[in-house]
Amino acid sequence: MSASKESLKLILAGNTRVPAMINAIIRATIKARENTSDENLCFKQVYIFHTQQSLEALVKSEEKWKEALGYYRIPTNSLVYYVAEIEDSNVDRFKDLIEQLRTIVNPLDNVIHYIDLTGGISSLKTILAVFAYVLDIDQVYSLEIQFSDDFETRREQTGLFYHELESRGVKSQYRKFPPICEFDTFGRLNYTEILRHRQIIDELIQTLTHVLPSSFDVEHLRASMLSGTNSRLMGEVTGELYNYRHSLFSFSAGVEEIANIILNIIIKADIEKKPLGIKLEQIRDHFSSNAKYFINEKILNHLTKLITEVRNDNVHPNIGSCRSREMFAIQTQLSSQLSLSFLQFAVKTLTAFCDQDGKLLEVQVIDPPKMIPQTIFYFGFDGDATGDYLEVAFVKSDQSESEVIKRSQSIFNAIKLMRKLICKNTQDNTSVLFAEGDNILFKAQYLPLLLRKLQETYKEKTGLCSSIGYGRTLRESTIALRLAKGKDGDSIVGISLKGKKGDN
Repeated sequence: MSASKESLKLILAGNTRVPAMINAIIRATIKARENTSDENLCFKQVYIFHTQQSLEALVKSEEKWKEALGYYRIPTNSLVYYVAEIEDSNVDRFKDLIEQLRTIVNPLDNVIHYIDLTGGISSLKTILAVFAYVLDIDQVYSLEIQFSDDFETRREQTGLFYHELESRGVKSQYRKFPPICEFDTFGRLNYTEILRHRQIIDELIQTLTHVLPSSFDVEHLRASMLSGTNSRLMGEVTGELYNYRHSLFSFSAGVEEIANIILNIIIKADIEKKPLGIKLEQIRDHFSSNAKYFINEKILNHLTKLITEVRNDNVHPNIGSCRSREMFAIQTQLSSQLSLSFLQFAVKTLTAFCDQDGKLLEVQVIDPPKMIPQTIFYFGFDGDATGDYLEVAFVKSDQSESEVIKRSQSIFNAIKLMRKLICKNTQDNTSVLFAEGDNILFKAQYLPLLLRKLQETYKEKTGLCSSIGYGRTLRESTIALRLAKGKDGDSIVGISLKGKKGDN
């Protein structure tokens, strides 16, 4: 390897023992000269991450260490100091340190970085080691000096600079760390992804358990989902078909557990021995015949049928078929996403329509003409596709803010005007409980003209449709609004809930 003076930089941690710090710089320079076969080479910059104490120690002994560097023709003006006070685990100071490291390394420059981990506080050395791994820095070293076993002699030797140690025959080695990039094999297993999936899965299952009877055991569901994720990542690293197959079967087992939970709640029947495809079909049939629930039947059909096809393709493959590892990898990734989506579906469905005992609530759509006069309802208003409406503004705005401001202001003005309409029609300034973004929550009698006027006002101001859901309780109004949003634009839905008595 050949390199010029301008292409090498050294990074190390400061040390209150100044000779040890200077000796590391000297030894790193000698190693760089050996590596490049250039006996005059010096680092363009030597970046030292000091604590306040190590910087003060360096300043106090300036004359001695400058003389020590001079023995090896190392220019003192190449030293660049940073102060990194991170002993107190201050997050902001840690961020500052990372930012300083970022300014040192410019990926566009053709620079070879050396990192010395000889001295300094442990936190700084750890950060530099991680830094070396992230940037795949190959030149990582540590100076090891064989000091005397005699206490007095050892104390004297620790205060000597490198040329003094050499003149006294003190042995030392400048050891290069094994290739840190070997951690990539471990890193590719991406255990952080497993932890991330564990958090997502745990949160979903925790939400699900709030509406499940205590008799339900969700541990097998959790174990199946995490096992599938682990095997998928192992397959990506090793390429072993066994890992891919195990992942596919684990995700299928997770989906089956989810299906069992749904069916045990909505259909009180013995379904354990039925194949997965039949269970998913029963779920589709149930929700297709119960339009009162806010299930998107089309999405449910696509999701469950695709799950079945992927599972069957692996459990019952065509005779003589031979699939590549790439196809297994694609199917495993797909199975992972499908199973997680199905778990989210179950959580959304059951938590919205189950009571505290895990029984499915009976949703009764309210027929306005048959309502009792003077009944007070909670009404939830929500603009439709507002997110898309604002996202288009960001795309169209390019370098101008006018479109973003215009669209945001139109929503704000619409909600403000609608609030006034509600208070005027109800003759009650406290009737509006919430009015932010594109949402309004208010309580009033059923006033069909007011509801239509609200939707007309929102469309006039924004060009968007809206949905309104209402009920005698806040929960009823929330579920009613979800049902309304599942219908065509400008829909109004009212419901009444009651716990189910006995089986479905």
